[in-house]
Amino acid sequence: MILVIDTADNEKAFLGLWVSEWLKKEEWSSGRNLSADILIKLEELYDKSGKTFKETTGIIVNSGPGSFTGLRIGISVANTIAYSLNIPVVGCSDVESYQMLLLKGQQMLSSQKNFKEIVLPKYGKEPNITQPKNSKAC
Repeated sequence: MILVIDTADNEKAFLGLWVSEWLKKEEWSSGRNLSADILIKLEELYDKSGKTFKETTGIIVNSGPGSFTGLRIGISVANTIAYSLNIPVVGCSDVESYQMLLLKGQQMLSSQKNFKEIVLPKYGKEPNITQPKNSKAC
């Protein structure tokens, strides 16, 4: 069973469980509550599907470009679950739909490569770092 995570969008998030079809999928308006909601939504997803985390054999996560904070949250969750279960995790970038994310990720997972490394975000542009208003920096 494959867990699919997409948190690249500022306004919505997606979680899905795939075997040979979608067992269960959840899309919700995440907004600024993504970090508070994602683990609850994950637990609900597994509960509703009748599956457990231990049955997960791989994870596919959208690695960007997208929302800075959204990518960090989704990728952190994916990397943590993959590490704890000792399963492969792949990051797919430049995807336009959940179906494209799934297809691209399945190809990567089945390519006999060792995907035990962590996924890193691809933001798509340089960060916009706000300069401090006070010029008396330490």
